[in-house]
Amino acid sequence: MSELIERGVGSRLTRRGSLSSLVAVFGGSAVLAACGGESAPAAAPTAAKAAPTAAAAATTAPAPTAAPTAAPKPVTIKVTARTVSEAEMWDVRIPVFQKENPGITVEKDLNDGDIIAKITTLIAAGSIGDVVHTHPSQAQPQRLYLAKSMKDLDALIARDKVDLKQWYPAAIDAGRLDGKVISLPFKGKMAAVAFFYNKTLFDQAGVKVPDANTTMADVMEAAVKLTKPDGSQWGIATTLPKDSRTLTGTLRRWNAELLDKEAKKGMLASTEAGAAFAWFYDAFHKRKVADPKADIQKLFVEGKAAMLMNLDFNVKTAIQPAAKQFGYEYSAILAPKGPTGRRGGIWVPDALQLSATSPNPDQAWKVLQFLASKDTGLALAMQKTGSTTPGARPDVYNDPKFVNHEVFPKILQELDRDANELGETYQVPGNYKITEFNKALGDAVNKVWENQGEPTPSYLKALNDELQNILDLPR
Repeated sequence: MSELIERGVGSRLTRRGSLSSLVAVFGGSAVLAACGGESAPAAAPTAAKAAPTAAAAATTAPAPTAAPTAAPKPVTIKVTARTVSEAEMWDVRIPVFQKENPGITVEKDLNDGDIIAKITTLIAAGSIGDVVHTHPSQAQPQRLYLAKSMKDLDALIARDKVDLKQWYPAAIDAGRLDGKVISLPFKGKMAAVAFFYNKTLFDQAGVKVPDANTTMADVMEAAVKLTKPDGSQWGIATTLPKDSRTLTGTLRRWNAELLDKEAKKGMLASTEAGAAFAWFYDAFHKRKVADPKADIQKLFVEGKAAMLMNLDFNVKTAIQPAAKQFGYEYSAILAPKGPTGRRGGIWVPDALQLSATSPNPDQAWKVLQFLASKDTGLALAMQKTGSTTPGARPDVYNDPKFVNHEVFPKILQELDRDANELGETYQVPGNYKITEFNKALGDAVNKVWENQGEPTPSYLKALNDELQNILDLPR
């Protein structure tokens, strides 16, 4: 991937690290990239046995007939998940499971709205599914396990000799607690590293388009040139994130961290974190090249911003049709380099857990493994709507079907794949107090958005102290 990073989207990475030329502009009039044998019979006896005597034949009782083996009792396994994001996958994969496992019926318990809150409600009501789609970015697997709502999977993994190396290590680590595996990965990606740009706007302004060597200083310079004072066009659509997940991925671009390696200490008082906050404050309130209150995806999709930063490659599902509708060409790169060359990012998986109250844990485990398989992961990646985040497995990201998606440009698929090689890890507060942590963080960041607080060293130290008080709470 290093060669992709250094040579830009005009180059294409092979899995041995070599790149060949690749057109990387889409939208408007651009063309999409495509679109052992049976057992041997038993040996014959070498000699016939002597026939039994008449007396023996008369007194020998017939052998009892063996009772027929009872068929397994049919069971229903309920899967609790969300409605929209994976809608296409369910219709593709559940019929396959039913055909392979006729004694198990899968009941889809799909929910709209806030799935995290909904799961809490379902558990309280005693109606949670046997298998549950949960979210490590919100420390949900750990919190549910600590509440004794979910089972650990170690015994089942050992019994069935499940190879954990088939998933990305960061995805497995996100499902651990105190050394126990409490979830398997459903899907996953390197988040907050997608960087889209509107080539049409760059060309009209005579500004050089971003490439793999573009830095955050370059981005600011280009944004100044591409912003119109009347507010009809912004240089960049971006946000200073209010949640720990995306803020962590953003801060790393400046070689900063939100938390230390043990996730027990806040790190926002660092010089590097200060530089990251200052970049966004300048973009919002000094140079005014970004609108802090805008819906950044909508702004870019409608052709009113030249660049889009801090979202994921999933946003392609909105950009691809919009580029045709609004008549512009667009392209993408991995996030630009920060001062030390780091691009940022955070590995974010979704998880599958086994309910502690499931009356059929063995059958539920079979369903869970099926949903964590390569084929399900590929079905997730091949969706045309909703979430296109693939299964959290190298064999999915490297599958030719993923790279050559029938709808989305090949370069986007390759960038999404190669972002995993950035090596940025998953992280949440070590005591899993994610709700309290994000509330304090969001309130302080919102003041920066509203220009009610400038992120000076003293401001960030006060915020870090507040966050540390939360980190010091028992889990």
